[in-house]
Amino acid sequence: QIIHFWDSFIGGFFFTAEDGEKLLTRQKEIYDSAIPSGNSVAMLNLLKLAQLTGNQDYEKKADHISRVFAENVRKSPVAHTFLLTAVDYAVGPTYSLVIAGDTGKEDTNNMLSEIKKHFLPNKSLIFRPTEKTGPEIDGFSNFVQFFDKLDGKATAYVCINKTCKVPTNDVNKALEYLSSKV
Repeated sequence: QIIHFWDSFIGGFFFTAEDGEKLLTRQKEIYDSAIPSGNSVAMLNLLKLAQLTGNQDYEKKADHISRVFAENVRKSPVAHTFLLTAVDYAVGPTYSLVIAGDTGKEDTNNMLSEIKKHFLPNKSLIFRPTEKTGPEIDGFSNFVQFFDKLDGKATAYVCINKTCKVPTNDVNKALEYLSSKV
């Protein structure tokens, strides 16, 4: 996406790839209608990827998107609701929630299911399968490899602005952490 769609002169993502059909102009969408704009979704995804991987280049690109379109947002905030969701994520607090558990086990499924019922836009949910040695997610993230099940049960690790709470097997306790600001 960055290689083929990023505007290296002004910033933001074009609607069409640079190696695609040659058009008179390459548009950049920012207006969030019933479907959020590509730049709004990209901004939030870049912020979450930065949090997951520790790659600050993603965060810098997201910041650049917010600056490129800041004037549009100032003129009409209601037309940029998903972009503002990304801005809210950037401002924080942000929550990383790692669920460490065995794939397909009832306790793991119940915890994931309960968490997904709640609208928590500033949350990054990461599942770390514990039945595997060195699961694939460990290669992408700069911190999840340290999280494992406790007492043989699915465990939630909630981190707020990169500071982690005490791990818990209780989904209600995890939700309590997710409603906390510190």
